[in-house]
Amino acid sequence: MNGSEITGFQWGLNLVLASMVLGVALNIHWRDFQAVLKMPRAIIAGLFAQFLALPAITTGLTLILELPAGIELGMILVASCPGGAISNFITQLAKGNTALSIAMTAMASLLAIVMLPANFLFWSQVNPVTASMLNAIEVSASGLIINLIMVLAVPLALGLFIRHQWPAMAVLFHRLLKVTSVFALLMFIIVSVLRHHDAFISQFSLMFGVVLLHNAIALLLGYLAGNSAKLAPRDIKATTIEVGMQNSSLAIAIVFTQFSGEADMALICAFWGTWHIVSGLLIAFVLSRWQSPSQQAAS
Repeated sequence: MNGSEITGFQWGLNLVLASMVLGVALNIHWRDFQAVLKMPRAIIAGLFAQFLALPAITTGLTLILELPAGIELGMILVASCPGGAISNFITQLAKGNTALSIAMTAMASLLAIVMLPANFLFWSQVNPVTASMLNAIEVSASGLIINLIMVLAVPLALGLFIRHQWPAMAVLFHRLLKVTSVFALLMFIIVSVLRHHDAFISQFSLMFGVVLLHNAIALLLGYLAGNSAKLAPRDIKATTIEVGMQNSSLAIAIVFTQFSGEADMALICAFWGTWHIVSGLLIAFVLSRWQSPSQQAAS
């Protein structure tokens, strides 16, 4: 690709990602933010695991495993992202608290504008290997924040406005974008793999093992956060899934727009994007059979 093609590709990724965030926002109502006041313990537990525990533990994991710099930096980037766009659907399949899941998605999407670059830049400097790579690439913190404002803050605000002003239109657009978002995620993954086909083949086992371990840790953190806060089973299901399903589409877009599509970073994010859907469906199947005494009595 020449310079103009790369720029066009980056803009295309940003537009697709913004449309995905818009699709999520169209399913969020202002009262979902107000739900934080009704479920503060559950929200705080989930967000603590999402934005504080997961990036810190991920960085510790990279120090222990001593992987290639790009893989480690990609892991920290994924860990710094908010919850994935389909976490609400997976929570519903698991018979969890969907309202809590939506409230966490809303808060995480809002906080990510600040917390994502803050976490990523801070924890990347803790690991000497990733710090060296990050300094060599000379990533612009201001550029990263501006990019996040464009692909997170603007579509989130637009979606909330449309949902408030024209709820029927919001429902229609949400259904449409929910389908296109899945295809967009697949496009991100396919582009990442095709651009780095040789690296994908040669490092398949390593990357799959890393993502499997990393995702299991994220799911466990979400469960432990909910359990430690003494939440009800339905709420623990929501925190488990929300923390375990990262917005890998956002991570892939950042890799291509801020890191020129660095191979190892792009592939680790693409693996995450594929695997967390599989693990999400598996965990939903398992958790759907876990019910509180009151739920069992009702059924």
